[in-house]
Amino acid sequence: MNRPDIRRLPKRANPEEAQKLLLDSVREIVLPTESVSLGECVGRVLAEDVFSVLNIPDYDKTFIDGYAINPTETKAASTSTPAAFKIVGKLFPPDYPTALRVNRGEAAYVACGAPIPQGAKATVKVEETRLHGDVVEVIREIKAGEGIIPQGDDVKEGDLLLRKGHLLRPQDVGLLASNKMTTAQVFRKPVVSIISGGDELLKQTQKSPSVIANNYALVAAGFASQLGAEPKLMGIMPDALDKVTQKISQALDASDIVVTIGGSSVGVKDFVPDAINALGKPGVVMQGVSLRPGAISGFGIVNGKPVIMLPGHIGSCIAGFYLFLAPLIGVYTGLGADSAVPQVPAVLGKAVETGPQFRFLLVNVKRGDGKLEATPVQGGSSALTTIVKSNGYTIIPPHTRKEQGKGVTVTLFNKMEMLGFE
Repeated sequence: MNRPDIRRLPKRANPEEAQKLLLDSVREIVLPTESVSLGECVGRVLAEDVFSVLNIPDYDKTFIDGYAINPTETKAASTSTPAAFKIVGKLFPPDYPTALRVNRGEAAYVACGAPIPQGAKATVKVEETRLHGDVVEVIREIKAGEGIIPQGDDVKEGDLLLRKGHLLRPQDVGLLASNKMTTAQVFRKPVVSIISGGDELLKQTQKSPSVIANNYALVAAGFASQLGAEPKLMGIMPDALDKVTQKISQALDASDIVVTIGGSSVGVKDFVPDAINALGKPGVVMQGVSLRPGAISGFGIVNGKPVIMLPGHIGSCIAGFYLFLAPLIGVYTGLGADSAVPQVPAVLGKAVETGPQFRFLLVNVKRGDGKLEATPVQGGSSALTTIVKSNGYTIIPPHTRKEQGKGVTVTLFNKMEMLGFE
């Protein structure tokens, strides 16, 4: 089979332009949604605007334990000249609605959360009263509205509660529940199929069946899961065009996004690009990025579904993952490409100089002297320990020298990495 060598690769694309090309390729996609119970909604993204169907609270209520009164009757009240009221009833939260009314010279005991009786315009704390049998004395002047949460004070019927695209937090779920909702319409988690390539992996598996040979697939799956996707490990594809094509075809049927690790360069056994081109139009859209590591990253589109080609070396694999797959997962989860992973401002802990390509610089971010300091992590692109020592990255333009203390924007691998800012 006639295959191009490295000299026939197209000019490697600018990383930012390559990422934009990918995102433009999926711009028209219609994201599937699903109805999920509120108990499982934390971390999911709303697929529609949610409006309130009621007032919260839905009646005037007290937020103290005390007495409901007409405050105009407490003018000039003090410890020496208290205002006296006859207690005509007691109210508790379950007593809404209530027919109880307080007239002139009357009061009703109200527990926190209880409805306000008719005729009352304020509540006074127990601590600001003196009780004598069925008479309560108020020892200070009370203003209208004291101690009362009016109907609709928090939310009014018809108010926008949460917008489409909102990442649901526990407090958001509580708000939806208070609006009598039991489920929410959210974007479905994208299924990401991950395939490892290489006869050498198959050989390792056959030699030691109990050993996980495709551990890089586990890393990619874990990162994808933390970003809100549902990873699906599809095993190992041998270095044969028909087998590679069959494996990618199966993955396309089973998922929204397909990821291949290895097999996408220009070697005689790198059949992934050929398989993508054979499976549907437009096929390979972009192969090769001006990024070190990660230069052999690329992607194709097969009948509307993206296939991300990641290099086989772990450092390059991670670079391609965050350049292409992370923003893509952000789009598919409903968050958007720019919201998939957190970014933080930091200063370089060490000077950095780049060559003719953009540099995907792994860093470890820590707090120091009131700032976040990003220290470059040394190690080869094949060293998994380099990734382990890192919690994020920054991309440095070509032919650039950044001095120690220079400001950079660091993209963290995920939100959990913020826990390590000691």
